[in-house]
Amino acid sequence: MSKPFQKLMFILGIALLTSSCDFSSLVSLSDDDSQSSSISHASVLSETSYLEVAPVESSFDFDVLNEIQFSFDADIFGDISHIEGLNIANGDYVITENLITINPNFLVTLDPGQYTLTLYATNGNARLPIQVIDRHNQYRIINESLETGNLVGWTSKTIFKGENNLQSFTDAGIVINGPINSATKTYDGSGDFLYGIPSSESLATWEEKMGTITSSSFTLGGDGYISFKLGAGKNIDLAHLSIRRVSDDHELYRFGNQMFDISSGEEQYFGENLVTYFADISNHLGAELYVELVDIGGRDWDFITFDDIKAFHEEIPQGIAAINQLPPIGIDYAPNQIANGYFVSNLDYWTPSMQTGWQKNDGTNNTFIASDGVLRTNATGDSARGLLRSTPFRVDGSGFMSLELGAGQGSRNDKDTFVSIKTVLTNREIIRFANVRHNGNELIRYYVDLREYMQAHLYIEIIDNGMGSWDTLFVDNIITFYSEQPNITFADLAVNLNY
Repeated sequence: MSKPFQKLMFILGIALLTSSCDFSSLVSLSDDDSQSSSISHASVLSETSYLEVAPVESSFDFDVLNEIQFSFDADIFGDISHIEGLNIANGDYVITENLITINPNFLVTLDPGQYTLTLYATNGNARLPIQVIDRHNQYRIINESLETGNLVGWTSKTIFKGENNLQSFTDAGIVINGPINSATKTYDGSGDFLYGIPSSESLATWEEKMGTITSSSFTLGGDGYISFKLGAGKNIDLAHLSIRRVSDDHELYRFGNQMFDISSGEEQYFGENLVTYFADISNHLGAELYVELVDIGGRDWDFITFDDIKAFHEEIPQGIAAINQLPPIGIDYAPNQIANGYFVSNLDYWTPSMQTGWQKNDGTNNTFIASDGVLRTNATGDSARGLLRSTPFRVDGSGFMSLELGAGQGSRNDKDTFVSIKTVLTNREIIRFANVRHNGNELIRYYVDLREYMQAHLYIEIIDNGMGSWDTLFVDNIITFYSEQPNITFADLAVNLNY
C-alpha cells in the first residue's frame, strides 16, 4: 500500500470519528468542489443582504390606530411568500401588487419600541422596520374615543335569543358628534365620533335592542382614575358600564348615567346627550382590567350612548364623580336552600332595587307584594315595574333547582318579565327564563339544571320590565336543593333565553 493512499485512509477514519469535522475541508478540492464552495459562500452572503422596501408609514400611533405600510418593486422581489416575526399571522397583513399593509389589530398588541419583521420572497428577503410610539399604550383601551369611525378593538355579543338584528352594539351606532335626532341639543362628545342613535333608527326600535360590548384589556396605571362619557341608560340595573378584572372576571365597579333626566330645561338636557364622569379605582392599580357596557333592557330609555372611555390619567380628571352601583350581594354565607323561597314571611331576605329607573310615571316604585305565600309583581297594577334580588345560595346535592311561575304573558313576555340566575361576585347571568308555558294565573313548575355550577354561589333576580296587560309575574315555591335528581323530562326544564 502506497504512503499517499495510507495517508488518505487515515484522514477518512478521522473524519468518520469526528462528528464536527467536514471531509471536504481535509482533502484537496477539485475544480468542481471549488465551484460548489463558491456557490455556498454566495448563498450565505445573500442571506445577509436584503431587498429594499420604501416606508410609506412605519410608525404606529395608539391615538390614531393607523396602518403601517411599505411599498416595493414587484419585478425585483418576485412572488411574495409571507412575513415572519413577533407572532404575526397571515390575517395581520395584506400584500397587494406593490404595497405591504400591516393592520392596526396586530400593532396594538405590541409594546412601545422598535421592531423588525422579515418578508420572504422568491428573489430574496426584506426587512420591515416598524416603530410603536409610546402613548402609555398598555394602560389604555384600544379605540377609547371611537375615532376610527367603527368599533375596532371592541367585542359585542347578543344576550337574548341570538337576535343579532336587535344587537345593541354594532357599527351602525357610530354617529357623528353633532345634533341629536330627537332633540335640539348636541351629543357633546369628545371628537368626531361617538356611540349614539343613527338617524335611520327610531327611538323605540333602539330601546328594544339588547346586548353587551367589551373593551380590550388594560393595566391600571397613572393615578388610578378612569373617566368616561355616558348618556341615556335611565335604569342603571339594565344599562350600565362595568369595570371587570381579567383574572377572575369579578365585577369590581358598576357605573350608570346617574344624571339622567335630572333636568330637562333649556340649559340642561340629560337624555341621550353625554355626561362626563370620573371614578377613583386606584385600589386596583397594577391589575389587568377591562370595561363592559351592558344593555339588558328593552323598554323605556334602556340603551346607552357613550364616548371617550379613558383608563389612564396622570392627574384627577374633570367631570362628575361616578357612584359605584354594584348590587349589595353578601358573599360570606350561602346555604344550599335559598332563604324564604316560599314567601311565607312576606319579602324577608329579598331586596327590591331602589334605582329610580323602576319608578312609574307617577313617581311610585311599589311593585312587589307577597300574598298568600305567592310573590306578585303587581302591587300597584300590571304597569308596576321592578327588580327583586334574593340572598345567595350554594349549588349542592343533585345540582337541580325549581320554582313556579304564573302570569307573565304580556306582548313581549319573555323579554320583559323573566327570572335571571347570576353568579356571586361576577354578577354574570348564567340563565334567563320566562313563563313560556303560561296559562293565566296558574303556577307552573320549571326545573333548572345547575350541575355545571356545583358548589358555586348564585343568586336570583326577578324582573318585571313590562307595563301592559299581563306584564306581571307570580312566583312561588323556589327550591334550590334536591338531594337526588328529580324525575323530570326535557319539557319540564326552563329554556335559557340568554344566547
